[in-house]
Amino acid sequence: MLHEILLSLSGHPSALFGSPRTSQDIKPDSFPLLSPPEAKLLSSIGRLSQLHQLTRDHASRISSSHASTICRAVATAITSSHLARFQQKVLDVESQILKRDSSTVGAYNIVPLAGVVGEFDEWTRLMEWLWGITNFMMPPDVKSDNLQRGMESSGLSSGAAIIDKLRQEAQTGYPDIEEAAIALGYVAEMAWLRQISTWILYGRLPTFGATDFCIQVTVDEARFGVNNSLVPKFVSQQTASSILFIGKSLNQTRILENTSNAPSTRSSRASELELLPVHLKYLSEVTAPISSARLSESVASIRLSLSRNMLQHLLPLPKIIEVLSLLQEFFLLGRGEFAVALITEADERVRSRHRMPGKASQSKASGQSLQSVLLKESEITAVLARAWSILSTVSGEEDQTDDALDLAMDLVHLVIHKSSSNRPATPGRAKESFDSLPKISNVVFNDVLLSIPTSLTMDIRPPLDLFITSSELDIYSSINSYLLAVRRAHLKLADLWRQSSIRREHPAPPGPQFSSTPSGKAILRARRQRADTRGRDMRKVWATCGAAIFFLSESGAYFEGEVVQESWKHFREWIIRPEQKPNSAGQAQSSASVGDRPSSAASRGFHSDSPAVNFRRSVAESERAPHDPETLASAHCRFLASLTYSLLLTDFAFTRCLREFVTHVDELVAFITRLQTIQQNLDLEEDGVVDAMANNAQEEKDVSRELDRARKRVDSDLKSLVARLREIDAERVGSGSLPVRSSLKAEEFESLRVGGIDRLLMKLDWGSSADDEDEDGDWDNS
Repeated sequence: MLHEILLSLSGHPSALFGSPRTSQDIKPDSFPLLSPPEAKLLSSIGRLSQLHQLTRDHASRISSSHASTICRAVATAITSSHLARFQQKVLDVESQILKRDSSTVGAYNIVPLAGVVGEFDEWTRLMEWLWGITNFMMPPDVKSDNLQRGMESSGLSSGAAIIDKLRQEAQTGYPDIEEAAIALGYVAEMAWLRQISTWILYGRLPTFGATDFCIQVTVDEARFGVNNSLVPKFVSQQTASSILFIGKSLNQTRILENTSNAPSTRSSRASELELLPVHLKYLSEVTAPISSARLSESVASIRLSLSRNMLQHLLPLPKIIEVLSLLQEFFLLGRGEFAVALITEADERVRSRHRMPGKASQSKASGQSLQSVLLKESEITAVLARAWSILSTVSGEEDQTDDALDLAMDLVHLVIHKSSSNRPATPGRAKESFDSLPKISNVVFNDVLLSIPTSLTMDIRPPLDLFITSSELDIYSSINSYLLAVRRAHLKLADLWRQSSIRREHPAPPGPQFSSTPSGKAILRARRQRADTRGRDMRKVWATCGAAIFFLSESGAYFEGEVVQESWKHFREWIIRPEQKPNSAGQAQSSASVGDRPSSAASRGFHSDSPAVNFRRSVAESERAPHDPETLASAHCRFLASLTYSLLLTDFAFTRCLREFVTHVDELVAFITRLQTIQQNLDLEEDGVVDAMANNAQEEKDVSRELDRARKRVDSDLKSLVARLREIDAERVGSGSLPVRSSLKAEEFESLRVGGIDRLLMKLDWGSSADDEDEDGDWDNS
């Protein structure tokens, strides 16, 4: 029986304990010569034998079939290290018995069962823990067919999850389990380093185990992204972004090299090969257990080395400024004539669809009235094309070539918005980062321009995708729809003042030759009474329109002028201003410390353009270097976060009120236009032109009633907007802007603290008080 016990502990099947998956308890009927204590001792040996066989078989299955190379490495380490030590322990006990060692063999060559069991007491807890780790990596009930469906669907553990699990298990009070967790964690983290080194050094995804790698290829686009569920917890969000940026940069360099044989690409390839030993040295400094600070420092060193030696040619600063200027001019409405042309063409296209002959009757008969009004993809494209042609004719003769407009015509498109992907947030288990994209309000404005969801988008061509992501472009599209909605409502209300037939008596009163006769006097008196009655009825409507256009003009000037323009100027100055290189003492020199002190130079007797001062200025400029592309991308992300915060796009209550206000302004303008048409028909009836199919008098009453309701809704929206602005101003007292930080201390970008909401409120309060005095309180009491 002693040999049977040792064979069972070695992992061989034994009739003494039965199958490994059956109960390990010894039945008294099977061995009547064993006492209950001896049977209990054999039960513990049976449990240990069972755990050894199960762990060995399951670890072998993980090593051969798991999708994660990290889990395979851990399973292999369990088999080759810990289970091998247990096997050696069994051999040592057997050797002691054969050598009749006094520590194991007693008098008369009797081997006590309790002594044999005592030799393996310390292994029971560790074997239980190893069995639990293998079950964590792959549940025992997973079938071989389910392994092909992916780790998440089949319940398999990822490499990041097992690394985090081992780090957590190392925080225990059992020395044996702590030692085993540290050893297995070392294997897992070294496997993760080997896996990620392929991406950092060569820009290639791992040949095997790519589904478990934290960098994944997106399904909808042929681009790379970070899967936060596959990132270990010791990797910060900034480090993960840098890892993504490094690999994407190397991948873009290789693609450009394959598609072009230009000397610049060949020189960049030579530079990549020259930098490889340097980057390998940086990465070799990271050892397990991996320190988050050490990893961040090494990745940052590789990123800066790559950016300053190779990416300056792949993604130069002028190209970055060019694409940012394009976004500022056309997405942030920096070029005002583009917004006016786009709104004008969009309104004209919608009106043309309503005026199409035969469409109304056909659509009503077929029950497809909505489909007959909605625009198609080709018509939306034609709207933008017409806006481009108008902008081309607006430029003066001296500006024969507009590079920004030509680039925008090539890259910018107006498309139907098919998804709500412009509400980015930090997904999954990713840590919060100050550089993450903002979560804007879910109130949409992209259906205001053309009555269907449309978005202004841009083609992001390599290597621009190293700097601008699709999520950031969605933020630009949301800001563009937001600003266009405000500008469009302003233009529609202002257009009412340009229509003489609405604001004045039209046609003009008859001349003296006709009005001097008795019949002419009667007609003139009737027309004046009619005009006075209509003017009094429209007094409150015009007061509301005046208040609304004042709010829109001041809000638009605040958003586009004080917020967008000033923030963009501050961001552009930061981009153009180069960063400081550290001096020999390890500290960055200030730009004002060398060559920028005219007073101190004059005190030493140097002229402002003396050779000594010029030499010092040239030395200072040589010690400056442009910001690397990833630093610019990080600063651009924080610029967008600050911009959306200052534009109040992150406030759900304000955006909801503004969306309702824009909709009610459209209704108000539509009712005013409709009422004017009905009143013209009534005037024609008085002159003898009668339409027997129309009841203009009843329609005038109905439309006047709806117009008064629309006016009251606009009044209520104005009050709600101003009230919400006051609440926002009270909530943001002392903050001024979105608090952002940067993990790159030497390259920190601080967002501009633009004018607060109180400046807009002061203008609105002054305007509303002036309107109250002029209109005798009609606007407040209406």
